[in-house]
Amino acid sequence: MDFGHGFLPRIDARNYKAVERCLPRDGPSLFHEKLDLRWAVLEGPWAIGNGDATIQLCRDRGVEFFVDAQSWRYWDSRTFVTEKFTAVPYAPPRPLGDCNPCELRTFVGSCLEEQARLGAGAYLLPRVVPRGAGDNVYERTLELIQVAEELLPTGLPCVAFVGAHTSSMDMAHKLIGDLPHWLSGIYLQLTPVNPLHDSPSKIIDCLTLSRLAAAKDFSVISGRLAGLSVLARSLGIHAADAGLGEGESFDYASKIRSHLSHLNATTPTRPFKGRLYVPQLGRSLSSSDWDRLMKVPALRGQLLCRLPCCAFGRDIETTPSRGREHSLHCRLAEVRQLKKPATLVAIEDSLRMLEQRQSM
Repeated sequence: MDFGHGFLPRIDARNYKAVERCLPRDGPSLFHEKLDLRWAVLEGPWAIGNGDATIQLCRDRGVEFFVDAQSWRYWDSRTFVTEKFTAVPYAPPRPLGDCNPCELRTFVGSCLEEQARLGAGAYLLPRVVPRGAGDNVYERTLELIQVAEELLPTGLPCVAFVGAHTSSMDMAHKLIGDLPHWLSGIYLQLTPVNPLHDSPSKIIDCLTLSRLAAAKDFSVISGRLAGLSVLARSLGIHAADAGLGEGESFDYASKIRSHLSHLNATTPTRPFKGRLYVPQLGRSLSSSDWDRLMKVPALRGQLLCRLPCCAFGRDIETTPSRGREHSLHCRLAEVRQLKKPATLVAIEDSLRMLEQRQSM
């Protein structure tokens, strides 16, 4: 599978309008350069309910996509109090751990059929993510892959989802070693991971596991690790995904809690806004952080963006208002700097980029 430059934006209700603005229906123009966007990841519940226009636009612009059905959530009983996840056609009647084999097969088949109906370019197989270091998902992962193999409706490429806890890497290594070779790729989701705050040893463990999968001729996607995109690509890892200015880390517990907190909130949820990726620093910032930086005159010129998202005289102070478009353009420009992935030259390029960011 060819993921091109290797960055896969995750598209959902928070950022789909920004992606649509970056991929205009009328083609490239003075203010809208055509982006080299090969693949994207669509959030399943949003795509089923409200993603028709975005899906059609992706087709028109030649963007292939995965549909992330969020199937790992259905092993947790807390998922079933959120209408967003229970309203989808493939939602099981109860947590998958309590389902009988027939109900599990129905769930897997429905997930695959829904992805095919939406027009996915490849299947992202149903999966499980460990809740903690002691949660062994080895048998459940292989069982889901086996059931999916029996139910695949068409001959699209299949990407297995491998969930692993960063404190149980031995199990993850064993699982990757035992995956069937009919799979085209692996979506590797480690938990908890946060590239900006994780220790070097954890980052090395994550990249080593990804390299192991790539060495077995699988196309490898590192889940929520776009913060390591340049380094990962220089090591021969095929792709990484993340949201646009957010969704750049993954922690099972916090992902589950975030939806519960919205349900129990006594005040209206504040809308997500104003975050943006700053390539000169290699991290995403809030609008308030950006405002503080703009008060330092010497930084304004250093953080100026010359990409189509911010060109043509747009004020640098207003960058957060187009933060998602800015984040998409910057991520793509960043990974395209690597001309020869998986080479010593690429590793040297990634080191130079890191040195520049440290200096900044």
